[in-house]
Amino acid sequence: MNLRLQDIIDLDELQELMRFFYEAAGISVGVMDANQNWLVTIGWQRICRDFHRVNPESRKNCLLSESRIQEYLDSKEYLTYPCPNGLIEVAIPILLNDVPLGFFFLGQFLHHPPDQDYFRRQAIAYGFDMEEYMQALEKVPVVSQKRIAYLMKFFVRFFDLLTRIGSENQQRRQAELETQKAKEQLETRVEERTRELNRALIEVGDLAAQLNESLQQVEQLAVTDSLTETYNRRKFDETIIQEHHRANQEKTPFSLIMLDIDHFKKVNDQFGHSVGDLVLKQLSQLIRGLIRQGDLLIRWGGEEFLILLPTTQIEEAGPFAERIRLEVEQEQFVDAGSITISLGVAQLRKGDSTDTLLKRVDNALYQAKREGRNRVVLCSEV
Repeated sequence: MNLRLQDIIDLDELQELMRFFYEAAGISVGVMDANQNWLVTIGWQRICRDFHRVNPESRKNCLLSESRIQEYLDSKEYLTYPCPNGLIEVAIPILLNDVPLGFFFLGQFLHHPPDQDYFRRQAIAYGFDMEEYMQALEKVPVVSQKRIAYLMKFFVRFFDLLTRIGSENQQRRQAELETQKAKEQLETRVEERTRELNRALIEVGDLAAQLNESLQQVEQLAVTDSLTETYNRRKFDETIIQEHHRANQEKTPFSLIMLDIDHFKKVNDQFGHSVGDLVLKQLSQLIRGLIRQGDLLIRWGGEEFLILLPTTQIEEAGPFAERIRLEVEQEQFVDAGSITISLGVAQLRKGDSTDTLLKRVDNALYQAKREGRNRVVLCSEV
């Protein structure tokens, strides 16, 4: 089945998300389907909307930019494309199983302050009102290449996740429709002879499915932190036993990272506990996007978290902890702005119990805080 982007993504929800991004970052965004039809456009700059796309000659440059995206865009990377009208746009393909469903654009900005003489000459060439055109130019954001690179890394992962989830939902809905159709056909064939029996069996099956689903939900809730939807201490207690056994039997190492939000009390005091809860949720989502499959993120208590890294030595865990620290430092948290975290790292050593391992990683975290916070400290005792 040939899926379209609008078949697997709720465009109204996507429009709202892109609007939030534009309001936060001030950078125009757009989403185009594989046939070059615009599905979402948010925050188009006035210099493009009221000037470049109005004049027939400058509009040709706009259309040229859009039509050549598919020709030059590598399916694994993003393309920075200088528009012939003088602004910069960035695009990534929106893929599902390496098949392009559309394109995401981040655009109409500059990396450096504009060349005033260049745009004045452009206004003259296309017959634009000079004063209004230069006023529109002043509104064009200047964004560094480094910041654009970070944003595009985020959107590559964002649309990968969005299309995979959308595709899975579409497949599930299709399977449900096919199952329902098959069920109705079967019931029609046997209805006259086995109506009562089938009804009873369906009721029993529904009850069993509901019971099984309820049990699974209860089991999941029992090991999940209700606020952050990360695992809780109970899950850690279950998993650490397995990792100890594996370490003893297979001689495979594992490491722990303990992290804590710096000055979290100030966040609660300044913005309120509701904003503090949002910070905890956003931090959890950010870290879940960084850890590997098989790693375990646990809310240890308050603003303190543990990350259990199976089959990982401290030489690998340390740089990973530093990566988490940098990502958090660069993140903008809703209503709270920037925060930092301190991290301690320790590896299971011979003779360690859970308590001694936790004590050592806790000491490393305490040392990171004592040395000024916003840093990673490795436990030297391995």
